[in-house]
Amino acid sequence: MNAREKAFDLLCEIILKKKYSNLALRHGMNDYSGLDRSLIVSIVYGTMQNYLYVRYLWEHFVSKKLPDDMAVLMDMSIYQLVFLDKLPDYAVVSEAVDIASKKYNGRYKRLINALLRRFLREERRSVDGSSLEKLSIMTSHPLWLVKMWEHQYGLEIARKICENDQKVPLQACRVNTLITDRKTLMKDNGHFTSGRLSPDGLIYDGEALAQTKEYEEGKITIQDEASQCVAYYLNPKPHERILDVCAAPGTKSTHIAQLMHDEGEIIACDIHKHRVELIENSLKRLHISCVHPMVSDGTKAQEVFEHESFDRILLDAPCSGYGVLKRKNDIKVHMQSSDMDEIIPLQQTLLESVSPLLKKGGRLVYSTCTLNKKENEKQIESFLKKHDDFSCEKMQTIFPYEYESDGFFMAALVKK
Repeated sequence: MNAREKAFDLLCEIILKKKYSNLALRHGMNDYSGLDRSLIVSIVYGTMQNYLYVRYLWEHFVSKKLPDDMAVLMDMSIYQLVFLDKLPDYAVVSEAVDIASKKYNGRYKRLINALLRRFLREERRSVDGSSLEKLSIMTSHPLWLVKMWEHQYGLEIARKICENDQKVPLQACRVNTLITDRKTLMKDNGHFTSGRLSPDGLIYDGEALAQTKEYEEGKITIQDEASQCVAYYLNPKPHERILDVCAAPGTKSTHIAQLMHDEGEIIACDIHKHRVELIENSLKRLHISCVHPMVSDGTKAQEVFEHESFDRILLDAPCSGYGVLKRKNDIKVHMQSSDMDEIIPLQQTLLESVSPLLKKGGRLVYSTCTLNKKENEKQIESFLKKHDDFSCEKMQTIFPYEYESDGFFMAALVKK
């Protein structure tokens, strides 16, 4: 099948069958290369990134609801007509009609053709409503999320987050300081430039980071700069014993190991065996030996480990992921306000489970890749009210627009 038809199939898998976009693209692109591959990626990610806006531009044309897959076809076609200037309009319409012809015995091909031609013929629909409603539609963020950010952080920050989520994320990575350093990498490969946030961060402007020789040789690992700050918050020292509770795929565990000069013991846990295997693969590629992966449920940590047996603990908690919408558009498409209802109690349970394992004077870092005070500041406040033997040394929210990074929250708790 051609590139647009493949993009349509992938979008149906991601939007309608709720498959992860990165996995769908990874497994579905083997037969494509060059311009076709770029077009598929552009259509898939661009349509999801602008899903509310493109739907708003055409849905008023129809009186009856289209089948879900035909609505996806309209979404991706409108996206191309609005955002991909190099593609001729007739080609976009023709391809959409061809795709519709293969569905439902061609029942919807004339309708798809008429809708797209009407869109091209008429003046584009303006976005009406309040400032928050306009922001929601123009940046394709659910209105409830925009309202939550406006309430928690103020309108200006909410606007900056939404607008930054529409940008293409930078390709960020972390230098493996056990093997090399940033200056050497930048000297040897002109595609690398120094990061803005992390001392170990690099920005790459080439094609695919995971296909570089630096990645294959273990000199770098793919990690956003905001995520790299978590290990520095933990501030590990050589020869300490550290627990990483929700460690897979091992990105932060291996960074902690670097800061410890690969001297000490890091227990890296995850509840899923296949994800623990990802940690093991990272350790081999990065030539790290002090990390010990294990399958373990963080909510039952006290059944596995002795009380006050760790110098430091990292709880990079499961979260709603509202800080990584720029990078993970499938979250943006599928998110519901009720998602946090299950996540918040789990975060609380994990904090309660692992905190007794920390030695007196030790440090526990709680982090998330979300922008939501209920999962971040409020969690820490609630925990400290119950545990007067802990104090908060510092906490920080990194907004994505500040450093062109992901959004992240970190809090460093110390056991008195």
